[in-house]
Order: sequence, then C-alpha cells, then structure tokens
Amino acid sequence: MTPSELLLELPSRAALRRALAAADIADEPGDDDDPERFLDELSQVDLRQAAAQVRYAAPQTVHYFRLSGLTSVSPSELADLTDSGGFGGQVRAVEELHDRVYVVCSVPEDGTQAQLSVSEDARVTTVATFNPGTNLLAVRADDSDLAAGTVQALRDHPDLSEWTSVSFRDDGFRGRFEDAAVAAYEQLSLSVTSVEAGTERIDVTGEERCDSGRADVRGDEVVDDLLSRSDTERRTAQVRLSLRTADTIPPNPTVRIDFDESSVEFRQWVPERTLIQLDCVIQDAE
Repeated sequence: MTPSELLLELPSRAALRRALAAADIADEPGDDDDPERFLDELSQVDLRQAAAQVRYAAPQTVHYFRLSGLTSVSPSELADLTDSGGFGGQVRAVEELHDRVYVVCSVPEDGTQAQLSVSEDARVTTVATFNPGTNLLAVRADDSDLAAGTVQALRDHPDLSEWTSVSFRDDGFRGRFEDAAVAAYEQLSLSVTSVEAGTERIDVTGEERCDSGRADVRGDEVVDDLLSRSDTERRTAQVRLSLRTADTIPPNPTVRIDFDESSVEFRQWVPERTLIQLDCVIQDAE
C-alpha cells in the first residue's frame, strides 16, 4: 500500500490533519479541500513521513506486558520467527521505525487455535512494539485474547516464554501513571465484589464543564469513600490524558482504561507519536 493510500484510509479529516501535524508538516487540508488532491501536492518525503505516523497506529487499543528476556532480543532474532509455525499466533513481519521495533502478527480471532489450520479470513492482524533494550511490550489488539495470542506468537524465541500483564489495579504503578499522564478521570465504573451486596456496579460521571471537559471525579468525597472500600474495585474509566509533552496530538486525548483487560483504548484517532508517548509513560511508571 502506498503512503497516499494509507493516509486516505484514515477514519476522518481530523485524523489526517493529526498525522500530518505529527510528521511536522505545516500544510493541512481545508474543510473544502479534496484529501486525495491535497496529498498529490505533497512531496514524496512528506508523504512517507506522514504515512509512518499511520502504518502501525492500529488497532488503537493497547495492552502492556513485561517480558524479562526482551531486553536482550534483537530485531533480527524476531525476524527469524517469521512464519516459523502454523499453529496459533504467527509473526508476519518485523520492522525498525521511530527508533523502535514493530512486530506484525497474525492471530486467530479468539486468540487461540483448536484446529490444525486456520484460514487467513479467520485471523486478525495485530502489532507489538517495544524500545530496544527494554522489557515492556506494547500490543495493539482489539481485546485481551488477541493481545495474549500476539505475545504467544513470540513463544518460539527461548527468551520470550515468560510474560506478565501490566496491571492498572496495582496501586503503586497506577499512582505513578496518574502523576505522569492523567489530567482527569471523567467517568469511573466500579465493580462491587461483595457476594452479599445487591449492587453489581457503580458508575460515576464528573460534572460537565464547557471550558475544560468534565470534572475529575477523584476530587469527590463520595468517590474517595467508594474507592477506599474493600468491597469495590475499579472496572473501567474514561480518562483525559496530559502527557506532559508540548507536542502531544491532540493535546489532551481521551482514553478508556479497562482494568480487567489491563488495556488503554484511545477514543479518537491518534498518530504514532502519541502512542509512543503513552508507551514511554507506562515504561517509566513501571
């Protein structure tokens, strides 16, 4: 697929503008401009730079894993896993881009495989990426089964057989993450864990403020009381991020954190640069 084709597949004109801005391209299509004609006027260098902000930026739900052996694994070793097996998740391609490693995988729709062969129509493409020399693997996949299947695709490497999920329920990690990246919890859903309770779930939404989005529910005394109880736990949250960088695109993206799946889902399309910024925050918070 050409750079122009990649950019034209973006879900909206706003997404195209974000990809261009992330590539430090000052020009952007106006509301009445034809996107295809606009892209035809860009140089090939600009098109390639903008496409690099799109190529691996999907899915936009990210699951995080720790693999202790990842720190010493080279891209060439991962490339050796390409098509190494016909069962379960499979490595399809490995590329170095943005000073990172990207591993494209093909995973059965339910993450695992019971039969001997699975057609490509019953497989899903996922992306795993990491900074060389670190042990944090960011897996872009629509659900936790596909994410786990992606990690399993690396199982043929002897140093990558053991892994753990990064848990957003861990108080220490979550506190460091919130300090570094969270502007506000706009919505919070809690599970009630007591078997004797007549309530399964409690949903809290911050007051709407037209100038800065919804209020942060963490500042509410009722919410503080609910969070301090031993019979409640965080289920999901809608969070407005503040990644402490001057060039986050968009400036304060909104995400949905799923505490059961340990995943972060962007609620609007963001370019590769923003995905990497979040990965770095998770790396530093661990």
